[in-house]
Amino acid sequence: MSAWSEKHTIVIVSACMRVDGTPHLAITEVAVTQEEIENGIHYYLAEAELLDAGFEEPFVHFAEDESPAFLHPAVRQYLEMSPSTTNTITPTLSEKS
Repeated sequence: MSAWSEKHTIVIVSACMRVDGTPHLAITEVAVTQEEIENGIHYYLAEAELLDAGFEEPFVHFAEDESPAFLHPAVRQYLEMSPSTTNTITPTLSEKS
């Protein structure tokens, strides 16, 4: 991964639990620098977004560049989201009810 100092959006698929104990898949977008990625901060930011949205541990995260090529498109399809085209820096959370 080439170095950058400005923030970029990283897309993370997370396996997590709903409050009722059922499993769930969520997509979180967080804005981070490369140094923050190297220190795992992107996962902490994703967890904060998930907790704020009412999801619970355990969390298993898959950043787009660290996951199998099929995972992010498959989860986007499952959550009925459009294909990945994000260029924004604003963190967002999407979920299927």
